[in-house]
Amino acid sequence: MKINKKHFENYHQEVAQALKAIGNPSFGKAVQQDRGSNLEHLGIKFPVLRKRVKQGFSFYELPKEQILEVWDYLWGTSPYEDVLFAALEYYAPIVKKEVNPNLWSVMQKWSKRVDNWCHCDGLSAIYSRILESYPEKVYPQIIKWNQSKSEWLRRISLVSLIHYTGKNAVYLPLKKVLPLVSNCLDDERYYVQTAVGWVLREMGNVYPKEVMKYLETHIDKISSVAFSRAIERMNTKERTRLRNLRKHHFD
Repeated sequence: MKINKKHFENYHQEVAQALKAIGNPSFGKAVQQDRGSNLEHLGIKFPVLRKRVKQGFSFYELPKEQILEVWDYLWGTSPYEDVLFAALEYYAPIVKKEVNPNLWSVMQKWSKRVDNWCHCDGLSAIYSRILESYPEKVYPQIIKWNQSKSEWLRRISLVSLIHYTGKNAVYLPLKKVLPLVSNCLDDERYYVQTAVGWVLREMGNVYPKEVMKYLETHIDKISSVAFSRAIERMNTKERTRLRNLRKHHFD
């Protein structure tokens, strides 16, 4: 069956109505305001949303290629942020097991609708899995996003580099990560800087000596926001030494 516009609109109505039924409008307005998003939030907490997505929608009976078509349509047209998050919740467990080679050509366009940190990081978690499976396709786009003027594309270019799984988080070599970090050191926007610090912190789990040297070398270029995030899990002695080194440069 070929999906036409009427089908797509019906699927959106189905998903939107299901999510509105479990939403909290006042909570949604507060979240939307807190995130500074232009998309309407229905006020659904993630565990509740995840459970509803697992329960399924009528289009789950379609072939996986057409399911992707539906989610792509919903992602590109829905005025509700929760509908977009539903798409992420659908694919998050799937890409942890196996990444369909067709995902990237569709999902890389999803970055255009990102307008807040939570949305950004949820999509980046999907991107990180696709990057791991198809680095030759994904990494060049990561570089382009890293050079973009967009705050959210820059954050995506950093957060997508790592699976947030503690000591097993890093699979890219330093030579592919640190240049992207360096390119964002002078970007003063808060959510870019928290991403810079987070990447350095996580990279330090696997490459502690190299990241320490990087911090020492760029101690006068790293923002206070990024610096605090980068050193927050170091031991007291290391944190104190780096803080003193930084203080010396700014005195």
